[in-house]
Amino acid sequence: MAHLPTRSFQAYQVFAANTNVGKTILSTGLVRAAASLSIGADKQRKKAFYLKPVQTGYPVDCDARHVKTFAPLVETSRLYAYPDPVSPHIATTEPPPDSEVLQATINEIRKFKNSLTPGETGWALLETAGGVNSPIMSGELQSKFYRPLRLPTVLVGDSHLGGISTTLTSYESLHQYGYDIPALLLFDNKSRNHQFLEKYLAKAENRPLVHVLPSPPEKLADPLADQEQLHEYYKKTEAYFQDVVQHLEQTHQKRLDRLEELGDKARTSIWWPFTQHQTVKDVTVIDSAYGDIMTTYVEPKDKLKAEGKWKEMFDGCASWWTQGLGHGSPALTRSAAYAAGRYGHVMFPECSHEPAVKLSETLLETVGEGWASRVFFSDNGSTAIEVALKMALKASQDRYVDLGKATGKIEVLGIDGGYHGDTIGAMNACSPNLYNAQVTWYKAHGHWFTPPTVLYKDSKFQITIPSEMTGGDQPQQVVTIDNLTSVFTPPKEGDARLSIYRNHIRSTLNRLTKEENRQFGALLMEPVLMGAGGMMWVDPAFQRCLVEEVRAFDGFGKETSVKNEFLAGSKNTWKGLPVVFDEVFSGCWRLGRKSAADMLQVNPDIAAYAKLLTGGLITLATTLTSDSIFNNFLSETKTDALLHGHSYTAHPIGCAVANTSLQTYREMESHGDADQARKDWGAIGHGETNNLGVWSLWDQKVVDQISRLDVVEGVVPLGSVLAIVMKTGGADGGGYGSLMSQQVQRKLRDLREEGDETEVAIFGRPLGNVVYMIASQVSTREQLNKVENILLRTLKSS
Repeated sequence: MAHLPTRSFQAYQVFAANTNVGKTILSTGLVRAAASLSIGADKQRKKAFYLKPVQTGYPVDCDARHVKTFAPLVETSRLYAYPDPVSPHIATTEPPPDSEVLQATINEIRKFKNSLTPGETGWALLETAGGVNSPIMSGELQSKFYRPLRLPTVLVGDSHLGGISTTLTSYESLHQYGYDIPALLLFDNKSRNHQFLEKYLAKAENRPLVHVLPSPPEKLADPLADQEQLHEYYKKTEAYFQDVVQHLEQTHQKRLDRLEELGDKARTSIWWPFTQHQTVKDVTVIDSAYGDIMTTYVEPKDKLKAEGKWKEMFDGCASWWTQGLGHGSPALTRSAAYAAGRYGHVMFPECSHEPAVKLSETLLETVGEGWASRVFFSDNGSTAIEVALKMALKASQDRYVDLGKATGKIEVLGIDGGYHGDTIGAMNACSPNLYNAQVTWYKAHGHWFTPPTVLYKDSKFQITIPSEMTGGDQPQQVVTIDNLTSVFTPPKEGDARLSIYRNHIRSTLNRLTKEENRQFGALLMEPVLMGAGGMMWVDPAFQRCLVEEVRAFDGFGKETSVKNEFLAGSKNTWKGLPVVFDEVFSGCWRLGRKSAADMLQVNPDIAAYAKLLTGGLITLATTLTSDSIFNNFLSETKTDALLHGHSYTAHPIGCAVANTSLQTYREMESHGDADQARKDWGAIGHGETNNLGVWSLWDQKVVDQISRLDVVEGVVPLGSVLAIVMKTGGADGGGYGSLMSQQVQRKLRDLREEGDETEVAIFGRPLGNVVYMIASQVSTREQLNKVENILLRTLKSS
């Protein structure tokens, strides 16, 4: 993170509202003033540096040469130069990769910073090309291209007639994408644009200070005379530019002051979720995030002897599993801004708006294809499950006579280790665990099957069948499968697993309902991968069997003979019990397919989606269901309706962002962005009908190496998820309370050597004895290679 500012090193970038607004003139004045300012008792000058990453019209035009001519004390550098005086995107037919250009830019700033001797201070300025939204060579907009640097920005406004509009548009564009803009520079002329802009921006959040500078002289035909008058201009205006530099210095120091107090402020005012405050040693202060990377600031232990440091961290937990399209996605930001400007929030019951209708249509065409017909909106995954339970239990009560009246309790069937959220209803639908152990209202309302699980160990997929399924005195059985896709291929009739699973499920259902007289209203489970319970990969064949047996079982109660006119024409009528899939974690392409239900080749009756639904930008959740569930709530009486809702139900901003997210996921799938990963994992071509191909974003060879480590119990490589189950022993019995993953995560968070540009630290959350990494859907192979190398090295040393 050598390009980011410290107490002794400042770095800025200059954007302009348009071309020909004096950006290079003002950039020259700034670095010239920075180099002329003396600091400290010994009057040591700042060391100043100017960088022009992209130059067109070269060598006739050369901004770095201009700076060197009029500010000889300044070090200058130019990276990519093209002869035609045109926009960079048409200056070359062979544009270098954006990653190369960005890294070259960082390297130049790093080189300058590393040239500073102890006691020296540095001041660097990066001048962009053209306007804020002018493209670079690849065609990417500058506003997006330079965003990963997140340098404080000096915006050069347009001082000409009509320049107010272009200046405000540029300011709002930069602000929308997360840039800090401490200064807005304009020339003083008869248009007096600065007067309006100063007044208009006075109430803006983090408003820039408007600086007005004398206009430069008109260009003379004689080059020598023109150069002479420019020398005179810079000399006369030096005090103006020094004022700007000193203002930037004050803003810079205030920024670092604030960053250095955020950790302590958080400790004294915030109650963190899932955190034992007594054990928190260091607070991770996140300054910004973009793509897969969070930029964090580490406060110095002794401010008198050391400076704070920046740490670039790969977001290994996808910020609690929400990130689908990377932090700071411009596409999602634009969708949110448009919906906020068009609607804000509007009332939803008995109302309609385009984002909500469009999202409903998209969901029914994708994750709900073939089974769902209705979408209910809520605000997060836990409440989406609460809604699903209300739907399912009401449907069962309408079908089965006196359901729950004998015992006063209707229960659910599920899988042990599942987790459905922290609201009371969702908690009660889970088996006893660490999450609900301290909740006095928790009452276990259900029976949960101990599942057979899958792990990749020693280059083989191993399915472990618990002994309770094969007979109490029998050891666990292990079935080995070679191929990832084959794990999801339904076993053929006669397969031993099928008979074991079916017999166990049938006998259990008979015991529960006939011997114990318990009554059930729903089957609720996380399909394929149970997240918070420890990234537990359940054998797909077992979950398919469980759904089939529950739907075929006829012992859940006596069916009513009363006919509901609204149910007469229902399609996809549920059988046995309503099947509820909790896809809050696994849905929306998390595991490489549109849904975990699609991977199982089983349709639920109700399913909940959240997290990746909005790509990681804003909270929103949905519960999908069929007409056969929906119609149970139809009558002429309001009390028969689903009386559940939220003030911000189907808020247009969330719906608009979700539409953009789902559209992007679908395009990525059809464009084959992950074809190499599919090939490596032996997945079937994604365009085929009834495709069963399953794959992982994580490199197959690296996963294979991890699976062979002695400290590793096994690996779960599914889509963007890579979970490593660590072996436990002694007092550490595994589970959520284990400290195994915490020890590994601490090593991964360690600050890497700043000079090593190939590595990043990795931010992850401990999950008992499970170390997991979750990529976004836009993670690059280059970025994942870095993470995989660090992860493998760390595990080997554990």
